[in-house]
Amino acid sequence: MDPFIPLTVSDKELLDPYLKNSGKSGSEYAFSTLYMWSGIFHTFHNFIQSGNDSLLVIRSRKDESTPFHYLYPLSLKGPVPPQTALSVLEKVSGNDPYLLGGLSQSEAAMLESGFPDQFIIQPVRDSFDYIYDIGDLTHLKGKKLQSKRNHLNAFLNNYPHYEFLPITEADIADCLVMNDQWCKIMGCIYNLEMEEEICAVHRAFRAYRTLGLEGFMIKLDGHIIAYTLGEPYRKDTYLVHVEKAFPEYRGAYQAINQLFVKYIAGKYPDVKYINREDDAGDKGLRHAKMSYRPALLLEKYMTKITPPAIP
Repeated sequence: MDPFIPLTVSDKELLDPYLKNSGKSGSEYAFSTLYMWSGIFHTFHNFIQSGNDSLLVIRSRKDESTPFHYLYPLSLKGPVPPQTALSVLEKVSGNDPYLLGGLSQSEAAMLESGFPDQFIIQPVRDSFDYIYDIGDLTHLKGKKLQSKRNHLNAFLNNYPHYEFLPITEADIADCLVMNDQWCKIMGCIYNLEMEEEICAVHRAFRAYRTLGLEGFMIKLDGHIIAYTLGEPYRKDTYLVHVEKAFPEYRGAYQAINQLFVKYIAGKYPDVKYINREDDAGDKGLRHAKMSYRPALLLEKYMTKITPPAIP
């Protein structure tokens, strides 16, 4: 019998201490991210005893033709030594090859140091998170962000009667209607990744309160034309999961982005950075995220391991 169990929203209280104790800034270490995408990536978890410690192991696999993907095992006691991590993963993998991903630079370095020349550890550019200085997104200063200011000013001039409102549970149904309309306009039926994101958005809204998400929307004449969802993450970082706007309203994306960041800055004065997650390899999304001039790209690494990996 497979000891791993499917991730459900009720697991948040159990897993959060491990995820938060990891100290890692990658978006995949937020429970909300794991849950939102668990329907697509079939995310499972289990607690494995190692000595006097209980380690959280998170496993996913999009389809049966690919190896299981594991995140680096997590402990409430701090970083897990690579020898221990691989021993646990070898135990749960059933001696089948597997992928070890979402690795931070320090974890990649630990593996290379502990097992020299044994693994090929590579950066996964499609998984790099985009990290922005909150001041840059708030003020949009400088020539490099001139086009963003132009679009934002066009929105403010053309739609001075807009409303920027928090999303309550009573608004969720309307947000989902707007999201589905956006999907049709953008041609989701021809784009598998977009369709998958729509599923993730629905999961996020269905568990909106339990996940502790915050959302805002822009309304014009009573209709939602843009919305965004996020949550406080690390002490100095806020994580934005979703941002959508109808493309026919020039500057709507820039408006929902800046208004939300201003809200974050006001409510969470310790936040210095906004993590807007990765681009999943989508060229259009990559261009859009790079155009906001990220302060840094949070690198992540992956390696394929064929047991036995430990001498």
